[in-house]
Amino acid sequence: MTVVVGAAVAVPMAATVSAHVQQKIDQAQRAAQLTGRQHQVWLLDQVVLGRLGVVVGVLLLFALLYQVLPIARTGQTFGKRLARVRVVVAGGSRPPGFGRSLLRWLVGGLGTVLLLGLVAPLLDRSARRGWHDRAARTRVVKVARPARR
Repeated sequence: MTVVVGAAVAVPMAATVSAHVQQKIDQAQRAAQLTGRQHQVWLLDQVVLGRLGVVVGVLLLFALLYQVLPIARTGQTFGKRLARVRVVVAGGSRPPGFGRSLLRWLVGGLGTVLLLGLVAPLLDRSARRGWHDRAARTRVVKVARPARR
């Protein structure tokens, strides 16, 4: 889901960034032709960094609204609800709260960036808890199916 939101924001911005960078390259080429010397062009400038900041900001806001807050409040995101699992405090059955949910998300993101976090639950044979669950002292449990009438 985060990839879809990121693409929806980044793709339109990529066109404006690409046009901006191409304009800088064209200006440097014209200057080089007039002066007979090469000109250095910095492709990473205020415009590019500003657009990147907007994309990162939108992704952080989305993560807060879609993952951190629902897990803090109910222990479930939409996907976890469909999978019939929820996140709870390790020693109990209540949702983790905002601090633990935020810590869980931050450590999970770091583990994903490092790629090692993706295999950590496979290496933990006894509890199958990832780094993010260990750091936040949470665990993922199955939700009982409602009784049929």
